[in-house]
Amino acid sequence: MMDKRRRPTPVDFDDISVTDKMFGILSAGSDDNDIEIVSTVVGNLMAEGCLEQNLRIRNVPSVADIPLGVQFFAEYTDVDAVIVIAFGNNSLPEYILDAVMKLQLHWNMPVVFGLNMTDYWKVHRQAIEMVLLQYEMEAESADSENPDRRSIN
Repeated sequence: MMDKRRRPTPVDFDDISVTDKMFGILSAGSDDNDIEIVSTVVGNLMAEGCLEQNLRIRNVPSVADIPLGVQFFAEYTDVDAVIVIAFGNNSLPEYILDAVMKLQLHWNMPVVFGLNMTDYWKVHRQAIEMVLLQYEMEAESADSENPDRRSIN
């Protein structure tokens, strides 16, 4: 016989506001292109409803420092997701992606990458969707009456 337990109702994305969500933006490098791209990502997040005071922006000297930058966000801030901007790097070395993947899993914190010009116009949306998906899945969990990603960190 089929189990007829009722599943929790999924969270409606329209009911979750990004106004109270925090995002970290980590850029690797420090040339004028990076500054312009970070400004674009900030503007896009704010256009989606994110408050400027809920954005944390940091810069690391090189792509090799990205995992450490992501770890700093995880340990020392309350960001819901990190957006990594690595302009001019259509791909990152596998060891960096591996390290970031391990950090995502350990800290239960989405990390999305903007590596080329087309990514910068959508990377903010990917971060928002991952945060909202995480809240939806936590709400559906039998263990969670009040989802809060930070409670497990």
